[in-house]
Amino acid sequence: MKKVKILYKNEIKEVDDEFAVEMAKMAKLALPKIPIILWLSRHEPLPAQIQFLRQKIPHCAVIQYPYPLSTANDAVKLIQQFQADYVIPVLPLSFIAHLVQESKKHSFIILKAEMELLHNCSTETPFHGYSCPEYVEHMDVVMQSKDMQTEQTIYRHFRFREFVKLVDIIIKTEPF
Repeated sequence: MKKVKILYKNEIKEVDDEFAVEMAKMAKLALPKIPIILWLSRHEPLPAQIQFLRQKIPHCAVIQYPYPLSTANDAVKLIQQFQADYVIPVLPLSFIAHLVQESKKHSFIILKAEMELLHNCSTETPFHGYSCPEYVEHMDVVMQSKDMQTEQTIYRHFRFREFVKLVDIIIKTEPF
């Protein structure tokens, strides 16, 4: 049995995934209906992201599913299990492209976090566990990666701006 986190009315509860599915079913029967947002990511939402969602969808329940998925169809099954109205996938592009197509058939909405790259940070002076004095804890993330040419560690500083609806992804190819 896997554990998922449910955020509802400023409370976070960690529950078994089967229990969360039953709670989601009950939310669909509630009057007024409680919209379900399925967060498919090992990363927890930032407080600013939750605040944004609450402004747009005041009485929503956010269910975070932090486990890896083998296929895009596994994600579709989860969405159907939880009867999600909205899905925030932090998954490979091919999975997300498949979810966008499935969203048209199954009436759920894909949301994408718009994260603005502010700059690359230096590592000289630690601040909030990171090296950037501009870091705002409730809305920022600093991602560590490596410059493949120089092998140098890079700290990229992103700030959450908003969620947008992801309505289509087009992947064009041509012969090699």
